[in-house]
Amino acid sequence: MKMFLVPIFLLASALSFCFAAARLPDSEVQALRYIAKSLRKTDWNFSVDPCTGQFGWLDPPLELFENNLTCSPGCSNGTECHVVSIILKAQSLPGTLPPNLTGLPFLQRIDLTRNYLNGSIPPGWGSSTQLVNISLLGNRLTGSIPKELANIPTLKNFTVEFNQLSGNLPPELGNMPSIERFFLSSNNFTGELPDSFARLKTLTDFRISDNQFSGKIPNYIGNWKNLAKLVIQASGLNGPIPPGIAFLENLTDLRISDLNGSEEPFPRLDNLKQLETLILRSCNITGGLPEYLGNRTTLKTLDLSFNKLSGEIPDNFVGLDKIKFLYLTGNLLTGEVPHWMWTDQGSGNRNIDLSYNKFTFEASELSNCLHSLNLFASSLIGNNS
Repeated sequence: MKMFLVPIFLLASALSFCFAAARLPDSEVQALRYIAKSLRKTDWNFSVDPCTGQFGWLDPPLELFENNLTCSPGCSNGTECHVVSIILKAQSLPGTLPPNLTGLPFLQRIDLTRNYLNGSIPPGWGSSTQLVNISLLGNRLTGSIPKELANIPTLKNFTVEFNQLSGNLPPELGNMPSIERFFLSSNNFTGELPDSFARLKTLTDFRISDNQFSGKIPNYIGNWKNLAKLVIQASGLNGPIPPGIAFLENLTDLRISDLNGSEEPFPRLDNLKQLETLILRSCNITGGLPEYLGNRTTLKTLDLSFNKLSGEIPDNFVGLDKIKFLYLTGNLLTGEVPHWMWTDQGSGNRNIDLSYNKFTFEASELSNCLHSLNLFASSLIGNNS
């Protein structure tokens, strides 16, 4: 009789474990089948529970590649399982976005970066009221951004860079109460930035480069006090750089380029004391270089190329100890090239471009010129070395 006690006990334990281990609800499994069909993802294995993390549901991440479906924490211990994250990066998915995600009511993140997805962003996604992160970067999406996305109160990150989206930005998007990262670069968006965007006070990172916007950079950007990064390069917007930018004291990265419009003096940036990257390239800026830039010891990149800056390089620019890239190309700067630029004191790995200016120096000084200092066509005497 005792011979059967151990097997029976083991069988009972196994059955108890199976009943205790939670599984993904059938409704969410069906939703995943629906999503797989729409995206044309063929390697999800529905013969096992998706929350097991096996058989195509979770692969070790590689460079640029990620295949990861994540369920709610602790669900393997008997609590109810729900899909909270879908990350399918660089999967070569050729399908379209599913019309809605309501079958996954606990989904917080969907990342479909670098695929071949086409079609438009479905308005039905606005019904997914727990989404925190949407990334559709690097696909072939067309159409406009649906206004319904403003109905997602939890959305913090919205990334649609490097697609073929177009049209005006819906004013309703200014009602997103939690948005922090808003990335729209490299599309075909048109029209002016909506006035309602003045209410996006939770923004920390805003990027709209390489588009076809119109109108001026709005002064209301000064309301975005939490902003750490602002990128408006070749956006189609006109200058000047608005005075409101002076209130963005948390900025560490400011990049604006290719502004049309009238000539304006250098913008007031003296309150921006945390800058590490400052690019104001081809912005129709006139006048001299402000001395306070020499006190920005945090600066690693300073690019003021292709403006109409004049006068001499301030003496205190020698204080840019951490500068790695200093580009003053294509201006009207005069005077002598500072000694520290010839000798590259304290650095050894700076890249400085002073080409196409009107500096004064003799050809003999070029013997001290470092490979990291570009002086092509920068001299009044016409030396083009």
